[in-house]
Amino acid sequence: MKTRIVILITVLMAISVIARVIAPFLGWDRLEGASSCIVVAHCGEPTPPTPNVMVVGGTKSDSEIQVISVLKGANNVASARLQTDHELRKGENYLVFGYYDDGIYKAYEEYKVVPLGAEFSTNWIAGKTLDEQIQILFRHAVGNLTREIQKDEEEKQRLEDGLKKLPST
Repeated sequence: MKTRIVILITVLMAISVIARVIAPFLGWDRLEGASSCIVVAHCGEPTPPTPNVMVVGGTKSDSEIQVISVLKGANNVASARLQTDHELRKGENYLVFGYYDDGIYKAYEEYKVVPLGAEFSTNWIAGKTLDEQIQILFRHAVGNLTREIQKDEEEKQRLEDGLKKLPST
């Protein structure tokens, strides 16, 4: 019995040592200051998992990316990987607040990755300050979300109309 308890405690200690710390969102100004790299990235193929390796506490998404624009940080990276808890979609563009380490951009928290959709032009942000660039990209993201919400509301209305036509049970 004591052996089982010792093993359980050892396993729990090992898990707590390797666990990722997920920081709470404290505002965009803090995030901008704390991020050593801020980039616009185009998402490619998901990175295939390593065979016969189980990852505990891994990220939700790990994909190949093409760096389209560097807003802050090292600007000599063309292609890399992005690891995040935000769900990434192939062909979409993202504003990424994070850090770069050994070929991988790491932006673990969902809020560190802002979806920009499939349409993006570097002309939108060329020649602007970092604050102006981020504001332009936020406006673009809000516009995309507004269109998505409108489509979802229309679909919801169609479904609600369909429910009105069905006999009550």
